[in-house]
Amino acid sequence: MMANAALANCSFSVKLITLIVIGLFLTILNAQWALGEKGSQRLRQMLTKRRVRRAADCTKGFIEQKMTKNSLLPALYSAAQLDACLNNSVLKANLTELGHIAFSRDQLLILKRKLGEIYTNGLPEEQIQQLGFIITVYSPEEISTWNITNSDTLALVIQNSPNINTTNTIIENYLQRSGSLNAVALDAIGSPILCSLSEKNLRAILPSELKKAKPLNIATCTQAKKDIIFGIAKVAFQDQAGDPKAYFNQLKPYVGGARAADLQSLAAGNINMDFQTFSKLNPVEVEKLTAQNIRDLLGINLNSIKENENHELVRRWVNSHTVGEVMSLGIGLQGGISLAGLGIFSFKELPGSASLNSYSLLLSICISMMGITLQYF
Repeated sequence: MMANAALANCSFSVKLITLIVIGLFLTILNAQWALGEKGSQRLRQMLTKRRVRRAADCTKGFIEQKMTKNSLLPALYSAAQLDACLNNSVLKANLTELGHIAFSRDQLLILKRKLGEIYTNGLPEEQIQQLGFIITVYSPEEISTWNITNSDTLALVIQNSPNINTTNTIIENYLQRSGSLNAVALDAIGSPILCSLSEKNLRAILPSELKKAKPLNIATCTQAKKDIIFGIAKVAFQDQAGDPKAYFNQLKPYVGGARAADLQSLAAGNINMDFQTFSKLNPVEVEKLTAQNIRDLLGINLNSIKENENHELVRRWVNSHTVGEVMSLGIGLQGGISLAGLGIFSFKELPGSASLNSYSLLLSICISMMGITLQYF
């Protein structure tokens, strides 16, 4: 009896709760019908207020498209305000403009994070071209994952590279995907960055692209790299070999990689090499040149050898040739290897009306004759 009573009471309670819930639902439904458009409007206002509260951190005003060229943005918006007031849609549509504003590192990191939210699968190459200063907050590891295949992209990215390590990563990224350095890429890389590339990468330069590129400064390259680049330059400008002076002027930036045979060939063209260019030649190859080669190579600039007689390259050539050959230049250059093991001689200018050249030549002949005579004793 008692169990039945309890069960009846429980059923009554469940029914009562159910009726209450249904009544509340019908009341709310009737209220919505009664309110009609006014109810919907109130609901929209409530949701708008909530959105405003969520965006309340932006106290400087939201950044609009017309403001994205304002160079004063870094001063007007702190990193926190930039985060709060710059919508991703505005950043995406105005990336080029914002990328060329000198934001602080903290502000640039905000832009980088927002770009990560926009491009979850990585930056497309078109957007990489637009990054500008934002590139400076990407690590070499992050850059190595980019898809840089266009030489124009390479040029734009290198312009804003913060250091040589990042630049090398950018170039390696490009080479892995494109395979060659064309004229645009060479102009963008320039020097001394060019000299930091591997010999393998330098060999990938096509002569036709080197010919179209601006002259490169290879002064800081290793001798092996200079040799590689000169070899490419020879092929690139071979069509001008019929005009020795024009040919030399094209080869001039790369002549530090010339072999002795190349220098002898140039000497035959009466090119009048200046001493500044001469001083950049490979010393090992210069030592192989005869006095006549030197005379022909420098032409009207021969006296510059005497004027720079203490230059390391000049001393190396002098010390690898006989006194007679050194004197035969006829410019008063001193030193050289004596015959018959007599050592190295240096001659001072003699007084009197006779020229130094006459005394030098006469003394050279005497020493040579002494060497020959001593061989018979």
